[in-house]
Amino acid sequence: MSTMLAGIKVLEMANVISGPYGGMLLADLGAEVIKVEMPGTGDPFRNWSGEGAGVRPAFAAFNRGKKSITVNVKTEEGRELYLRLASEVDVVLDNFRPGILDKMGVGYDAVCKTNPEVVYCAVTGMGTVGPYRDRPTYDAIAQAMSGLWSQLSDIKDPEPVGPALSDQLTGIYTAYGILGALVSKLKTGKGRKINVSMLGASLAFQPLAVADYLLSGKVADKSSRPHLSQSYTFVGKDGLSFAVHLSSPPKFWKALLETVGREELEKDPRFIKKADRVAHYDELRAELQAEFSKRPREQWLTELVANDVPAGPIYTIEEALNDPQVKALDMVRTFGTGERATPLVGYGFDDPERPRDEDQRPVPGLGEHTKEILAAIGYGDEEIEALVRTGAV
Repeated sequence: MSTMLAGIKVLEMANVISGPYGGMLLADLGAEVIKVEMPGTGDPFRNWSGEGAGVRPAFAAFNRGKKSITVNVKTEEGRELYLRLASEVDVVLDNFRPGILDKMGVGYDAVCKTNPEVVYCAVTGMGTVGPYRDRPTYDAIAQAMSGLWSQLSDIKDPEPVGPALSDQLTGIYTAYGILGALVSKLKTGKGRKINVSMLGASLAFQPLAVADYLLSGKVADKSSRPHLSQSYTFVGKDGLSFAVHLSSPPKFWKALLETVGREELEKDPRFIKKADRVAHYDELRAELQAEFSKRPREQWLTELVANDVPAGPIYTIEEALNDPQVKALDMVRTFGTGERATPLVGYGFDDPERPRDEDQRPVPGLGEHTKEILAAIGYGDEEIEALVRTGAV
């Protein structure tokens, strides 16, 4: 058995989330991902909590299974080394602002001179063109400016959203674009440069909201999707919450009414058709909540599931990871062994042919693989020592 991307080499010059997450997804598929970090400090997420460079949750979450090499491309020796590394790989991934690496002499044009068939992916905040291209951009800014935030919080009284959605969506589109470019290279023998922006990825993730606006002039807010999809949250007598998603099949609507003993609501003029239930969403939710408040959550979920109503508890992360279905999906894996063993979330896909090699793919220490990688591309011990003395690695 082998991994899907066995034999593919990726050079990652990226920090924090978007680029590293894209690189990690490729590593999960079996690519050899070489992460380039600054000597002494490394990826800022190594020290995000102020505890010193190391394997912290923020870094581990987006960098498992990679190799780490320290290279200071601000030095002449470091630039030469970086370009030599880039000449040996299939993919180069960076997430710096447009033009930054070009000014250092290690951008796309410089890489292409030694590796003309490279697949190069540049991840930016606002894109490589347009009036905002040079702005510093983080997750909250992309969420805000893409319209995504307005569908997650009340825009008149907005609150920051928990997960780094725009960052991680950008990472997913990064891996997606790179995979497409690699397939194209297999067919044509030619590499290409692709650009992924946080703003663009966040918009691309909203096809329904964009289509609704462009085709019908509707502007989505945080209630649009729940109302249309007939998604509800309820709280049981014990104060525990759960979700019900009716979607479109009438059978789920009828089964829900049978479960709560309110079959007469099916003939209520406010709720007869789905469009009626969408229009009177809040009234229907109030009617149902009055019933669900009479008994504990677990009793309701048992009956809802027995009646084939799509329903489930609203969990914390701790509760989700301890659910028997999540355990059956094997969603927590341990990367590395011994003192290096780090439990992390597993993969978003199931590949029965994939070898269970997590023990061989720990979260890398800063510069852990520097000598190994340099030796592999022809550097001798004295040359490596010289690079260390000059601060290039």
